[in-house]
Amino acid sequence: MLMGRKTLYRVTQLLTAALSKLDFADFAASTVETVANAATSIVASAVTGAAEAQPTGSPVSPGIFGDEHPWYAFWMRVSPGDFVTEYFVVGFLTLMITWHFVGVGSNRRIAKNWVLQHVPLLQREYARVGFQRTLTTGEDVKDAVAAGKYVGNEKDLLREDSSQEFVHYSSGRMNVLTTVFDIKLKGRGNPFLWAFDVITSFLMDSIAAPADTVTITSYAADGSDASKTGGHNSKFDGFVWGVVNKKAMSKHREARYDLSLTKTVDTNKLPPWLTVMTESAEITDLLLTKDLIAAIEKYGPSFQYLVITDQPADKPGSVAEFDKTKKRIILHANIDSSKDNSGPIMEYFLRLPDFLVTNAHFRPEVLRKVRSMREDERRKLERVEEEKKAEERQANRDEKKKQERDAKLRGLSAEEQKKFLEKEKEKEMKKASKKQVRRV
Repeated sequence: MLMGRKTLYRVTQLLTAALSKLDFADFAASTVETVANAATSIVASAVTGAAEAQPTGSPVSPGIFGDEHPWYAFWMRVSPGDFVTEYFVVGFLTLMITWHFVGVGSNRRIAKNWVLQHVPLLQREYARVGFQRTLTTGEDVKDAVAAGKYVGNEKDLLREDSSQEFVHYSSGRMNVLTTVFDIKLKGRGNPFLWAFDVITSFLMDSIAAPADTVTITSYAADGSDASKTGGHNSKFDGFVWGVVNKKAMSKHREARYDLSLTKTVDTNKLPPWLTVMTESAEITDLLLTKDLIAAIEKYGPSFQYLVITDQPADKPGSVAEFDKTKKRIILHANIDSSKDNSGPIMEYFLRLPDFLVTNAHFRPEVLRKVRSMREDERRKLERVEEEKKAEERQANRDEKKKQERDAKLRGLSAEEQKKFLEKEKEKEMKKASKKQVRRV
């Protein structure tokens, strides 16, 4: 009904417009038939236009993405070729994450298996093995210790400092305070770091190739355990002595201050790839035993060094640091997971403190030579400290003079300040000329 009224209104408008264009003469000359035909034509065109303008169905509104597809039909808007960049990014991230977790898991497994391999020996030598409170000396764990089983929770066996660094701790043994295992493995969790280490070691001889290593440090009791052992004397003479792999000898000498105090001595008792670093030949005669040589030969070239020292690894910067040195026994070696050859060297290392307490007491002549080296190093540090103190005193005097000078200048007039500065300049020029004359 609404559309009919609109159509009729439109027809009326068209007829009125058509008739207004005809003047009276034209209207008079035309016949009724002509007018009727014109009206019929106008009405038909109006009706046809209105019909075409009418909607044939409900209007289609565009989607939220500006097209006719439903919002959820993403497969109708894109194709697989539109995500090439995303495929690469997701694939790369998946590869890196997988590499990281596989590499970190491999490092954890290597460190754990290496320590578990030596658990039977450790539990026979120490009362506490790992970061736990369970003791290996209790009656309830006696059978487990005898069978070589770890008596505590394996989660307490190691402490993970990073994806490459693991620490094991054992304590509770005569002549030893603690023994710390520092395990450093390859960067398996980071392919970029691993590749960088491999390339730099290949291009530069001073950088060692990445390797799985363990550094075991036993801190000697040196008499501090007397109250716990009924007065047992665990003291022995201080010195620096070591057996070192020649391939890395220069690197270890540069890295360790204590080894720089020794002399390198070759001996026929050792294989060609090993050498001795010692402060006295008598010390070498005592410590270079057949059992030690056999244990090192069995371990092979993976052995790096065994050092007995009473000096710090890093060069001390003061007399106080020099005097705080502790006696230590250090074993450094590469880890070879494919071989089970570390048992003899580990057993010798763990029992070495007992040997030192019993035998490492040298003649006064030997100790005099060792002490002279210590005294020379101590005097060097004292001279350095005295020079630092003298520089500090001179700096304080200069600062005090500057403050007095500035205070004096503030109390002078502009003319007086100018004269004062000119006199200062003249004095400086005279000093400079005297220095030049002395040099000539």
